[in-house]
Amino acid sequence: MQFLYHKDSGKEVITLESEEFSHLKVRRVKLNEHLKLRNLKDEKLFLYEIIELNKHSCVLKLLKTELKSLPKSKFALALAVIEPKILEKTLPFLNELGVAKLILVYTAFSQKNFKIDFNRFERILINSCEQCGRNFLMNLELFENVKEFLKKYPNALMVDFEGEICDLNQNELYFIGPEGGFSEEERALFDKKIRLNSAHILKSQSAIIGVAAKILI
Repeated sequence: MQFLYHKDSGKEVITLESEEFSHLKVRRVKLNEHLKLRNLKDEKLFLYEIIELNKHSCVLKLLKTELKSLPKSKFALALAVIEPKILEKTLPFLNELGVAKLILVYTAFSQKNFKIDFNRFERILINSCEQCGRNFLMNLELFENVKEFLKKYPNALMVDFEGEICDLNQNELYFIGPEGGFSEEERALFDKKIRLNSAHILKSQSAIIGVAAKILI
């Protein structure tokens, strides 16, 4: 763990309890031990000392504040809504790679019973940031259909089997479809279509991680 997240990081004194304290309990922290905290809202890293340690909680006192700037990209990707369990496993990879925003879109072949739990996704992203050291959460955005998505992002590129192979560009917005692909009606809405240079049919999560990795690292 690179740091511990707490929304009140930066305050002079913080009390950790319940789930917040459980992470430290596993680590068997000791009195007077120093901990690094972030609030994931700015680039500050806060160093705290454990000044009180109880069975189910601990109290931290702020020692110093450091400005730790890390490289940030503005790169965004769009993905058709897929099964939440698969999406939950995909989020940490995209967060670690440095994707700035993930735009989720319900498409014709997305199952409408798949509901997005943003609170759960945020917890997953927080845990990812603690592990990889990222100081800002990846942003999430949701659209109910492709037409609404294109109203805001009219220049998005559809990643589809019918497109042409081309070099990937960080300044473009790529839209990866669901497992069943896009409908003909959805394909007709896009002026630009590309396909990935892969000899095999990729799952949605493989395609989006591959695009992110090729562009960002």
